[in-house]
Amino acid sequence: MPVALALLLALVAGVGLAVQSRINSQLGIELQDSVGAALVSFGTGFAAVVLFALVRPKVRAKLRAVPGLLRRRVYPRWYLLAGVVGALYVFAQAATVGPIGLSLFTIAIVTGQMASGLLMDRLGIGAGRKIAVSGARITGAVLAFLAAVLAASAHFGSSKAVGPLVLFMLIPLLSGLLQSVQQGVLGQIGTAHGSPVISTLLNFGVGTVALLAVWVVQAAIIGRADLLTGQWWLYLGGPLGTMILAAATICVASTGVLLMTLTVIGGQLVGALAVDIFWPSAGSVVGPETLLGIGLTGVALLIAARASGPRSAR
Repeated sequence: MPVALALLLALVAGVGLAVQSRINSQLGIELQDSVGAALVSFGTGFAAVVLFALVRPKVRAKLRAVPGLLRRRVYPRWYLLAGVVGALYVFAQAATVGPIGLSLFTIAIVTGQMASGLLMDRLGIGAGRKIAVSGARITGAVLAFLAAVLAASAHFGSSKAVGPLVLFMLIPLLSGLLQSVQQGVLGQIGTAHGSPVISTLLNFGVGTVALLAVWVVQAAIIGRADLLTGQWWLYLGGPLGTMILAAATICVASTGVLLMTLTVIGGQLVGALAVDIFWPSAGSVVGPETLLGIGLTGVALLIAARASGPRSAR
């Protein structure tokens, strides 16, 4: 895919992530069950991918080839654990966006992504080639992180419980650290199977099984197993997630993990701004810091884009 088109797709995926985070958070509140909300999101996403795969003859053919490719070990088996990383991300959405707000959630995710994105590109995971860690690329990553901090600085200032907020941020921070790994290995899985649909299906399948196991244990302990709510639109987070993940899997092969991550971050900031304006929560804060943060992210994207050309890859 041309880099410009891949970047546009990644930007749209970032906006979708902000919307998905708000939906899954609201579902967790309605169900009073963060694990259950994550299971619903991942389970419906898995069902959507399976349905899509079954109605596409070419995808069905590639799906039938999956067992043989797994037996031949065309990629390490541990790559399948990317689904657990995805499950952790959706759980983080459901469990922490409400208590800490979308801005702080984004900061924690960005912190983890920036720390691991450079390493993934340097190891050649995702793009299929090693991408040099240049000063310009590091500058772009740092600027993107500072932009996220700036956009949420007003929220930090209004917080009366910094300690608990920091503890809540550890969950999305860990998710962000692992997310670059997930995006990188899913890019290679998609390449091995010849379709991002297969990598997306495997991701959601493994994640759904992991979340189901945790939810069953939780239900047995607390004696409550209710995943129903009358607000049908709260179940759209899963299908939305499948489109976001498929877009990221397609983009990473053209852009590399870091540049794709930076673009998704830009989309997340724009999406968070729109959500805070049109679908505000208790912690929503919209001010000049948010707008300046979005502008700084744009600068970071330009710097990283210039540093991610052919000369910076080896």
